[in-house]
Amino acid sequence: MASLDTVHLGIAPGEAHAVVSFLLPVPEPLDLKATLESGQAFRWGEAEGWYWGVVSGQGYALRQEEGGLRVRSSAPTEKEAKEALHAFLRLEDDLEAITRDMALGDGPLSEAVSRHRGLRLLRQDPWECLVSFICSQASNIPRIGRNLRSVAEAYGESAPLEGQALRRFPKPERLAQAGEDALYRLGLGFRAGYVALAAQAVGEGRLDLAALRGLPYANAKASLMALRGVGEKVADCVLLFSLDKLEGFPLDRWVRRALADWYGQSEKARYRDVLAWAQGRWGTRCGYVQQYLFHHRRTM
Repeated sequence: MASLDTVHLGIAPGEAHAVVSFLLPVPEPLDLKATLESGQAFRWGEAEGWYWGVVSGQGYALRQEEGGLRVRSSAPTEKEAKEALHAFLRLEDDLEAITRDMALGDGPLSEAVSRHRGLRLLRQDPWECLVSFICSQASNIPRIGRNLRSVAEAYGESAPLEGQALRRFPKPERLAQAGEDALYRLGLGFRAGYVALAAQAVGEGRLDLAALRGLPYANAKASLMALRGVGEKVADCVLLFSLDKLEGFPLDRWVRRALADWYGQSEKARYRDVLAWAQGRWGTRCGYVQQYLFHHRRTM
């Protein structure tokens, strides 16, 4: 895949904040670059070897080093920063066991796992994740990132870190107040109306995203798909990348090509039929399988 755009971070004048700095040991395999640049999240930017972004409302700068991650953060305490990153990077997942089991006897997956060792799934904020994948429709990774950064810069609160003008993603109530026309002017195109409707549903409490984590996969997916502009692929992305539904298997053109090239699946097969086939083959490993197939096929 194309490399994530190098971010040109702005300076937040006159804002001095305490910074916690530490090395986070990561005993599990981790490829930070692949994880942040593999089409899961879109507002992380790289500058001079550091990845800059926002987790749980706080600014973070991350750099992979031998033994773990070098972290700088505006989180109140080192403990809170460690807990937030542990959840965000899903460090509780036994990645070695997961990838070993899913690739056993599977040539294409064995190659993908070997080539991209340390690629992890992320556990993102569900609201930002929902807007991200609504914006992903008929788009590409650089444009999605530009759309989301425009929205955050226009309506998000500041989350400064060492003079860098990072932004929290705006709450749904703020985007509902802004409305479709304002979002359209930010470059979201036809997606602006869908984002505005989602903001209203979440902001008014008609859709409780956090509660979906406790529902079975099918019920949670149906709740998301009740939103206008949210189809099966967008719903599966939100379920997988923010709500712990690892049986999600988002199907885009790259995954369809991988399945056609390596498993004999038709690129024109119905979404539900391919999903049922994948879940029957890989079960709750589906989410990791999808991400490895996506990243491997797209980077070939």
